[in-house]
Amino acid sequence: MNERSAPAGDRSDDELSPRSTQAVVSFVLLVVLAAVAAFIPVPFVALAPGPTFNTIGSYSGTPLVTIAKQTTYPTTGHLDLVTIRETGGPQGGLDLLTAIRGWFDPHVEVVPRSVLFPPDATAQQVRQEHKEQFADSQGEAVAAAMAYLKIPTKTRVVAGTVSVDGPSAKLIDPGDEIVSINSKVVATPSDVLTTIRPLPIGSKVTVLVRTGTAKRTVSVTTREHPAHPGRSYIGVGVGTVATPPFPVTFELSSVGGPSAGMMFALGLIDKLTPGPMTGGLFIAGTGTIDTRGNVGPIGGIAQKMVGAQRSGATVFLAPAENCDEVVGHIPKGMTVVKVSTLTEAVTAVTKAGQGHLTGLPSCSVARS
Repeated sequence: MNERSAPAGDRSDDELSPRSTQAVVSFVLLVVLAAVAAFIPVPFVALAPGPTFNTIGSYSGTPLVTIAKQTTYPTTGHLDLVTIRETGGPQGGLDLLTAIRGWFDPHVEVVPRSVLFPPDATAQQVRQEHKEQFADSQGEAVAAAMAYLKIPTKTRVVAGTVSVDGPSAKLIDPGDEIVSINSKVVATPSDVLTTIRPLPIGSKVTVLVRTGTAKRTVSVTTREHPAHPGRSYIGVGVGTVATPPFPVTFELSSVGGPSAGMMFALGLIDKLTPGPMTGGLFIAGTGTIDTRGNVGPIGGIAQKMVGAQRSGATVFLAPAENCDEVVGHIPKGMTVVKVSTLTEAVTAVTKAGQGHLTGLPSCSVARS
């Protein structure tokens, strides 16, 4: 039986016409380009609810706040500091797909990178700044708590952070007290800046530091400040530490920024006063603190309230200056109390722990 070939110009059923082939190729290219575009960084940062940490509890099996050589009292419940999970960073940005998901997630805020970071800031610089702010918040929390309890303190200027590749690396350690620079006594953090920055870049400075009770002198050569061209720096982030007549240790190093100050102060007061303030309640909150006990505003409060609720908090302490951002974003089942001072925060926690939530100050939108 003879086989017959298809006439010239005919195509079998499984062959595609040139137009169909072009359409398939175009579709494949479109899919590939869309996939590539989805992972191209865009200049945005996503802010999402982060974990919470109990200032009167433990972290990785170690008390978050330890007070030694002083009478402390049992605590119950939670006084949690809250955090934000940040994706994007100062240089990397988000991929387009993550940004789109964030825009459609009511619990995530996607903001332009320029709103949060200077244009030339590096990830290392931002991390160091956040660490310095966190260390400062702990020092200010100690000062505010001791002032509230009327416990006298001694103020010291210390190295909060030391840049690993800066001029002071391996010469000065985090926690060292800065006693003097070029024989000039250092009484405040600004004394360090006003002494170092005007010096010619490459100047040798003599720094007297104290570690515990031991003093030592180190010679540091200044370099140009990476964020302030033309100015000298020694790569040390300094802050004020109020030293009470007993040791206070903080065991949380994975968090940055200044917003935990109020909750650290509340944790210290609860540990140093008889009777658990919370009455066993799960209370969370946020706010900066200064040495006089003033509570200041913070960023990302909507995400922080959601993170607190997910952790189990039923009461949330919010800075009064954040009230406009609180209204309309309070998670279901959560009571938000506004506070302006550490004294107000202690009162709110104590009353909540006693079951007296009614009548505590709440947030409302300011009207002009």
